[in-house]
Amino acid sequence: MIRKGRLFTPGPTQLLPSAQLAMAGATMHHRTAEFRTLYSKVLADLKNFVGTRNDVVLFTASGTGAMEAAVTNLTSPGDKVLVVTAGKFGERWESLARVYGCEVESLKAPYGQTVTAQQVREKLKPEHKVLYMQGTESSTGVRHDVEGIARVLKGSDTLLVVDAITGLGTTHFDVDGWGVDVMIGGSQSRDGPARAGLFRRE
Repeated sequence: MIRKGRLFTPGPTQLLPSAQLAMAGATMHHRTAEFRTLYSKVLADLKNFVGTRNDVVLFTASGTGAMEAAVTNLTSPGDKVLVVTAGKFGERWESLARVYGCEVESLKAPYGQTVTAQQVREKLKPEHKVLYMQGTESSTGVRHDVEGIARVLKGSDTLLVVDAITGLGTTHFDVDGWGVDVMIGGSQSRDGPARAGLFRRE
């Protein structure tokens, strides 16, 4: 009997045989009109998928690569940021922000618990340039109240950056309606490089 291996991890993930065959047959050059047409369609479809009318950017990087881009492009050394953390990937925001010279203030919850919008309201300061958080913390299974936290930040100068790498497509997000400034998504497959996206609100 032939046994097929199964991955039960948050990423990389198994691909359907039809998707593997499609990837095996891809011979399109990236500087052709055919590729530009396909790429434009993918970006348009991603806007619909995410629920934004604003720009979508694709990276040939892991989700962490997109997280790093959200730190390096939105902050400068010495900027004060607030990080919501309740697990390993919240801690990744802390590490990335520190590596790039930010002054990091953290709002922590124990593993398996979440941070409330009220806690954010009490901790948020006008000098916080960015608030970094998870939509869903896959290391513990916790889902943060992105909509409620976005309401807290509305009218402030603090940018809201949400790592939705494990939540996008399984959790309801309304990027434009809630006022999320940057949302990060990602898809990992065992047969190819990860793709990460940044979805930016105007």
